[in-house]
Amino acid sequence: MMKPLPHETAGPGATPAAPQPAPGPPGRAEDPVRGLMTLVWGRLVVAALALPLGLLLGPDATGEARAAFAGSAVAVVGLSVLFAFAARTRRALALQGYLQLAADLALVTALAAHTGGRGSQFVLFYVLVAISGGLLARLGGGLFAAAGAGCAYMLLPALAARLDPSWFAAAEPALPTGMLLAFVGIVGVLAGVLGRRVRATHDDLARTVRELDRVRVDNDVILRHLATGVLTVDAWGTVAYLNPAAEQVLGLRAPELRGQALEEALPERLGLLRELLQETLRLEKPRLRAELTAHSAGGDELALGVTTNLLRHEGMVTGVVAVFQDLTEVRAMERRARRNQTLAEVGALAAGIAHELRNGLNPISGSVEFLQRELKLEGESAVLMGLITRECGRLNRFVSDLLNYARERDLVLEPLDLDGHLDELRDGLRRDPRCGAATRVVFEPPGMKVRLRGDREQLRQVWLNLVNNALDAMAGGGTVTVRWRPTGDGRAVVEFEDQGAGIAPEVLPRVGEPFFSTKQGGTGLGVAMAQRIVERHGGTLVFESAPGRGTVARVNLPADIELMAKAA
Repeated sequence: MMKPLPHETAGPGATPAAPQPAPGPPGRAEDPVRGLMTLVWGRLVVAALALPLGLLLGPDATGEARAAFAGSAVAVVGLSVLFAFAARTRRALALQGYLQLAADLALVTALAAHTGGRGSQFVLFYVLVAISGGLLARLGGGLFAAAGAGCAYMLLPALAARLDPSWFAAAEPALPTGMLLAFVGIVGVLAGVLGRRVRATHDDLARTVRELDRVRVDNDVILRHLATGVLTVDAWGTVAYLNPAAEQVLGLRAPELRGQALEEALPERLGLLRELLQETLRLEKPRLRAELTAHSAGGDELALGVTTNLLRHEGMVTGVVAVFQDLTEVRAMERRARRNQTLAEVGALAAGIAHELRNGLNPISGSVEFLQRELKLEGESAVLMGLITRECGRLNRFVSDLLNYARERDLVLEPLDLDGHLDELRDGLRRDPRCGAATRVVFEPPGMKVRLRGDREQLRQVWLNLVNNALDAMAGGGTVTVRWRPTGDGRAVVEFEDQGAGIAPEVLPRVGEPFFSTKQGGTGLGVAMAQRIVERHGGTLVFESAPGRGTVARVNLPADIELMAKAA
C-alpha cells in the first residue's frame, strides 16, 4: 500500500490536514520515502506482469508493436531507477510523488496510443494510477491522477491517429467515454479519502508505538536504577525479568535465567525464595513483608525481606512480581545494637561488682602481706599462704580488667601512621619471653603508607590483646603473622594470623562475649574490651578459624590511604 506524502496541499474542499509528527527513522510506516519506494517497486511489478500479458492477450501485433513494448519496458526501468535515486535524497518528496504520477500517466497514454487508442487493453491502467495517487498523496493526489487520466484519455484518438494504424487491429472502446471518466474520477476521490484515513491510522499507530517505547524505556530505566531487587515470573512459573539489584543480591545473571522455569533458575541456596514465588502463584495469594533466609553464591547467609504481588490482566493472573531487599546488614546492625545494650548493662553491673570485690579484696590483700612479714610459716602453712597471695593477685587483676571494661575512657583521637604504630608493637615483642626459636612474630607491611585517626593507647591495647591471644594459642610453637593493607574503600585492615589449634565452629560465635574464655584462668574480658575499642573507632573485629588451621583476627578501621610507595 502506498504511503501518503507529508506537507502536500489538499485538493479543493478537503479538510485541512492535522499537523503531522516528525518522520521517524527510515523504514518506519510513517516514512514518506518508503511510500515513494513502494510506488517504484509497484510500477516495476505491474510492468513486468502487464506488458507481457498485454502483448500475448491483445490483438495481433507487428514487429514495430513489439519494439514499442520493449521501449516501454526500458522506460519503466529507467524511470524507476531515476525515481529511486531521487527518493534516497529525501528532497522535495511531495514534488517527487506528483512527478511519478505524471510519469505513470505518460507511460499508460503512450502504451494505449500504440495499442489501439481508447480501445486498448491498457486504458484501464488509468484506474491504477488514480488509486496510486490517492494512496500516495491523499485526496490531492487522487484528484490530480484522475484529472490527468481524463485529459490523457481525451487525447488518445489524436495520438493514435499519428501512429501507423497497421501495428494493431482496430478496437472499440470497452466503456463509453463519459462512464470511464466518471469511474476514474470516483476511484481517485475514494482512493484519496482512503489514503487520508490510512495516513491518520499510521500516525495514530506511530504515536502509540512511540508512547509504548517511551513507557517501556522509562519503566526499564526505573527498574534498572532501583536499589530494591525485582524478580518477575509469568503464569507458567518461568522467569521473565530480573533487575540489576536482584542480580547483585542473588548472585545470578538475568540473561542466563530469562525463559527458565523457577526450579532450574533459582538454585537450592535460594530454595525458600523459589517456594514463596511458587506458593504465591499456586494459591494466587500475595505475601507482604515475608522474611526468609537464603545464601549467597559464596555461601554467606542472606536475610531477605520479600513482598510478592500478583500480575493481572483482564481479571486473569499473568504472573507474580517479587520485590525484595537484602536485610543482612540491617539484621547485623540490630544484633550489634542488642549486643551493645547488653554490654552496657553488663558494664554497669560489672562496675558495681568490681567495686564491692575491691572493697573486700583490699583488706584481705593487706592482711596477707602483714602476716607474711610477721610470721615465719613453713610446710603446708607456707603453701597455703602462697596460694592466698596468688589468688588475691589474680582477683585483683580480674577486678582491674572488670573496671577497665566497665569504664569507657574517652577517645583521644590523633593522626597515626599505622606502620610506625605497629613497629612499636614489634619492639615490645622482641623482649617477650614467649618469642623464641620455636615461636616467631612476622610483620608484613603493605608497601604504602596507611594513616588513620585513633586513640594511640587504646589501639595499642587492642594489638597487644590480639597478639597475646595468638601467642597463647601456639603453646607448641609456630608463627604469628601481622599484616595490614588498605581495602580500596577508605578503610584499612589489620590481621593477626596464628598457627594454633584453631577454634571450634560452635565456639567461634561466642568469641568476644564478656566473661567467655577458652583459656585456663582467662577472664573473658580481653577480646570483649578490644572489640569495644574497635567499634568505638567505627571499625569491626571479626575472627575466622577452623580446628587445626589456626585463627585470623581481622580489624577493619576507617583510614586515610596514602597511595605512595615506601622508600626502599
